[in-house]
Amino acid sequence: MTEPGLLTVVPPALKRLAQQVVRGFYGVDHALALDVLIRNPCVREEDMLELLKFERKQLRSVLNTLKADKFVKCRLRVETAADGKSTRHNYYFINYRLLVNVVKYKLDHMRRRIETDERDSTNRASFRCPCCLSTFTDLEANQLFDPMTGEG
Repeated sequence: MTEPGLLTVVPPALKRLAQQVVRGFYGVDHALALDVLIRNPCVREEDMLELLKFERKQLRSVLNTLKADKFVKCRLRVETAADGKSTRHNYYFINYRLLVNVVKYKLDHMRRRIETDERDSTNRASFRCPCCLSTFTDLEANQLFDPMTGEG
């Protein structure tokens, strides 16, 4: 039984958000890997290798980058084959709730940085020399005039 408030289908807006963020800030390999994960809710690493035709090292590099930025989650599962041997498989999936929180955090961080840069550039006092028309910041202005000798 599923809980009444639990969604079993991912809204298209969330899928589009994930695609656009990865396409905007990452390379083509990352976008392709995420597209596979968007189309399939949970994918085994070997299946992704077959679908994308990547080398194992390249795929792991791409997935580790996405995993470090919290766009993709990984689950290690031990499976027993018919002959009794146990094998470990990595299953990758997208946690959309975490993805939304990460995007919100990164956007807020970018907004704060832009506001700080804007505030610093507008609040910095600048002084203009009437003779040579050079401009000086408030940090440089105190070096222009020596109050002890009265020279400028």
